[in-house]
Parts: sequence; C-alpha cells; structure tokens
Amino acid sequence: MILDTVVLAIVLGIAAQVVAERFRIPAILPLLIAGILAGPGVLGFIDPDHLHEGLEVLVHLGVAIILFEGGLSLDLRQLSKVGVAIRNLLSFGAFLTTVGSAALAHYVAHLSWGLATLFGAIVMVTGPTVIAPLLRHMVVPRRVKAILTSEGLIIDAIGATAAYFVLLWVARAGLPIRSLAADVLEVALVGIILGFASGALCRQIVRRRVVGGEVQNLAILSTLLLTYWLAEQQAPQSGILASVVMGVTLSAGDLPDLSRVRDFKGQLTTFLISFVFVLLAAQLDLPAIVQLGWRGAAVTAGLIVLVRPLSVFLSVPPSQCDVKERLVLALTAPRGIVAAAVASLAAIELRGLGIAGGEVLEALVYLVILVTGLWATVMAVVLPRAFGYVDDPSRRRAILVGANAITHQLASVFQAEGRGVAVLDSVPWRLDTFRDRGFLTVVGDARESASYEKADVDRDSRVIAATTNDDLNLLVAELVHSEFGVEHPVVVMQQPPDDFGVRTRGWAEMLSGGGVDVPSWNRRLEGGTAERIKVSIEGEEDVAVVREALRRWPQDFLLLCSHGSGNLTFSWSGNNLWRDFDALSLLVVPGAGRDAISSRILTESEDEESESSEGFEESEEDLQMEPVS
Repeated sequence: MILDTVVLAIVLGIAAQVVAERFRIPAILPLLIAGILAGPGVLGFIDPDHLHEGLEVLVHLGVAIILFEGGLSLDLRQLSKVGVAIRNLLSFGAFLTTVGSAALAHYVAHLSWGLATLFGAIVMVTGPTVIAPLLRHMVVPRRVKAILTSEGLIIDAIGATAAYFVLLWVARAGLPIRSLAADVLEVALVGIILGFASGALCRQIVRRRVVGGEVQNLAILSTLLLTYWLAEQQAPQSGILASVVMGVTLSAGDLPDLSRVRDFKGQLTTFLISFVFVLLAAQLDLPAIVQLGWRGAAVTAGLIVLVRPLSVFLSVPPSQCDVKERLVLALTAPRGIVAAAVASLAAIELRGLGIAGGEVLEALVYLVILVTGLWATVMAVVLPRAFGYVDDPSRRRAILVGANAITHQLASVFQAEGRGVAVLDSVPWRLDTFRDRGFLTVVGDARESASYEKADVDRDSRVIAATTNDDLNLLVAELVHSEFGVEHPVVVMQQPPDDFGVRTRGWAEMLSGGGVDVPSWNRRLEGGTAERIKVSIEGEEDVAVVREALRRWPQDFLLLCSHGSGNLTFSWSGNNLWRDFDALSLLVVPGAGRDAISSRILTESEDEESESSEGFEESEEDLQMEPVS
C-alpha cells in the first residue's frame, strides 16, 4: 500500500505539472485538484495515512529544500536596489497582511487569537511557484513584474519563519514570558548559527572545487539535510530557519558555478512540490472546508479585496507605481506551496500537542490557496486588457538574442516603431554599444529561461534569435515558445534545414524567409559598406521595381522587415511578400541594386537616420554562446 501511494502521488504530481505547463497556469491548481480527487475522500487511489509518520517527515524535508532553494535564489545586492516599494511590502506590508488576516480569521471564522495569528503569518506568503507562471504570460509594466517577482522570492522565507515562531508561541502558550522568550531566542540562534556555518562550508566546497559535477550538488543537498537534522536535534522547529539561512549564505558568496547548484535544486524542488503537495491535498479534510461555509468565503474575500489592496496602497508610493500598476499588484497575490505545507505541518503539530482547531486552520488556508490561485489566474487575463497594456506597442518588448551589427539595425527599427528593446548576449562587452543607445541589455545564457525573465519577455514579445549559431537560434525559438508562449519567434538561419517547416510546425519564422550570411553582413555594416534603408511601396509599380531588384541582385539586399498597419513582419514567402504593407526596411550595399530602387528610398526626413554599427568586432568570440549538439 505504501508503494501504491508513493508511486501514484509521484505520477499524478508530474502529470499535474505537465497540465500546468501546457495551459500556462500555476501548478498548484492542478496539483490541488489531482490530490483531492485521488484522495480517500473521493476516488480513494491515494491514502496518505499509509505513510504514517513518513508523511510528516517528507513534508518537513520538502519545506526545508523548497525554502533553501528560495534563499539560494536571493540576490542580496539586488535586494538593496529594488527600491522602497519592495522593502515596504516585505516589512510594513507583511505585518499589515498578518494583522489584517488574523483579525478576519478571529472575528469572522472565530479562531482563537493564537490560531488566527498563525493563519495570518501563513497567508502572508505568495511565492515564486505561483507568481512566476502567471508573470510569464501576463502583459504588465516591467516594474510591476519586478516587484511581484522580488516579493515572491523573499516573502516565502519570511512567512514560513514567522509562522514557525507563531506556532512556537501557540505551543508554549502556558509558559511565562521569560521562558517563551528564551525558547524563541534559542530557536533563532540555533537556526542562524547552523545555517550560516553550513552555508559557509558549502561556499568553500564550490569555490575550491572539492568535488565537481553532480557529486557537488549531492554534497550540498546532504549538507542541507544534515543541517536540518542537527538544528531540529538542538532546538525543535529551528530547522526551517537554518535551511533559509544556509541558502542565503551560499547565495551571498558570489560564486561563478552557483548556476548549476540552482538548476539542480530547482529541479529537485519541482519534483518535491509535485509529490508532496498531492499527498497533502489527498489528506485534506474536505468536510472541514465545507463546514467553513460563508465564514470561510468571507475571510478569503476579505483577503483579496481588503487586506492585500490596503497593504499594497499603503506600502507602494505613487511616485513608484501609478494607480493601475498598484491595482495589478493588489489583485495579484496567489498563495502557494509553502503556505500549504506550513499549514499542514502546523495542523500535525497542533494535533500532537492536543490543541484543537488545527483542522479548521488547515482547511481555511487551503481554501485561500484555491480561491486566490483562481482569482489571480483570471486577473492575469482581465487586468492587462482592462488597463490597455495589451494594446500598447511600447509594452510589447522586442528581445534580440545575440549582440552584433544586424541586431543593432533591428533594434533601431523597433525603437523607431516605439517598441521597447532588450538585447541578450553572454559576453558583456558586446552589449556596450546597445547600452550606450539606451537599450535594456541582459548578460546571460540564451539557453536558460532566467535570462528571458530578466529581459521581461512575455507572450506578446517579438523574439529574434540572430547569433551565428543556427542550432542555438532554433533552441532559443523552441525555449521562448514553450516556456513563455511566444507565438512566432524569428530565427536567423545561415543554412536553413530542408525540414524547417516540419520541425517548427509553423510557429517559428525565418528572417528574410531564407538563408542569411550573418558574418558577411556584420562585416559590411561594421566596415561601412552596407546601410539600412527604408523603401516606400505605394503601388504595383513600386512592387515590380523592388521585386526585380531583389531577383537580379539578391546578394546586395537583406530584407529585415516590412511595415504596415502598425505591425512589423519579418518572414516572407511567395505572394504574401507584397501584401498589407507600405514600406520595407532593408540592408543594402552600394551598386546597381541600390541604384535601381533609389527613387523609392525614403528621405531622412521621412525615415529615421540609419545608424552606423561601429563598435562591433567580428571574431571567433561570436561563437561563445555554445553550440548545441
């Protein structure tokens, strides 16, 4: 029976993750539904009681690993730069959320003040596991995404730690104040000291390369588990704090190889979330949720429309976000995995101590998770449309992958159209020219989703992969299409495969509709022997002249895009090359081809001045974005 429960929980958890990825929704919703349906209260496929105390152990270790990964994701230097909005949300806003939620739970749901305060501390969190999937497909201003992302990364650790301290207070309610203070201080000191020591040890393991590869990741994982165990031995309930501190300490080390550790812990966290949360949902007391009735609905509604908006509007000054942006922040606060895990652990602890009310607390938290998750998912669709973000071209950012002379020209075209532009490359100095022009630049690996999150990509972004590596360009297109829902990424191909259309099934486009000699055009632009021009197309005569020039001198032209009805098109084939546009942007070299269309070239007063591409150097380093086999 134990084998059945474990295997089915893992399978259902991964299946729920696949569904969430396919339909671009927070994973917690299908995980919660799968667990409830498979649990003993409905279909009976899974019974967590078969695991006995093993379930509590799994949840404890799962929360420790999840919060360690959260601490590992923190960038303390970036935290110092995020501004007053996030600092206020993490301090005053978190306090106000806890107090407001506790008041609702006490006066509406009739929980004792101890359990109500515990409820407030638990629902303080949002978390990256629910915020990140929403933001990947949500069209909102960049600063709103930055605030929500930063808050989610940090608030999990704060909320879980606060909840454990409140649980300590509830469990020791009969102790004198001095004894209670001593216990809290002991938990804090043990967690901080052991967490810092373990984090410092892992920093040395990584920095000195004591072990490498996957063994290094496993060594850090074993150190985390040992740290958690030692902390619990010394001071019960200090293991969670030790895990968070260990992650933050390791992250603060500024280690070059930390990305591999983060990737490994991220995958492990996803697995644990999938497995453990199905078990938690399966053992949920459904009658307890039903018995909450209107009181549970009122508490949840109060959190959504009263407590969170009040917290945001009092924490985020108007100078940082306007009213619409603060409304997006206020109405996008789903609760996630950490809230569920901490609530379940608290219920288990309370039952063990003989304190009544644990089941009601757990049921109320799960109700909040379900409703706020559904609410935030709907708001992610409704708010951008209601506030006009979807229809604003300046918010539909262009993401150019590969810093070179061709992408410099493309960036200028987008800029002239009023689009925001972000340029991604793995080599910092290549981005200097773009940075000088005021474009957003991102130093990162084009194969990692995190690089595109920094570039503020969303489903309405135009992504153009224009490195000198065809395989990498295709990989970029696949990544942004599958991870972020970008509908028609554009790739620059030097040697297009014959089965390009079959491989991409029509969702990707090729710049210029065919092969592009990227190194050659980069050299021409850098050497001043090529320029960008804009050609007017006003009638059939213009179409015929340009078509004939492209046919006779194809080596003299590179079609960048067509302009029409406020849209840009980058790939053409057959007759649709000449439909629904009024101008073409081309790269052209001096010669007979340029002369043939000279009368159609717009003057500088009608078009933006063509910038030079000085500052780009063609070298072997253009291949530093590693080829993909």
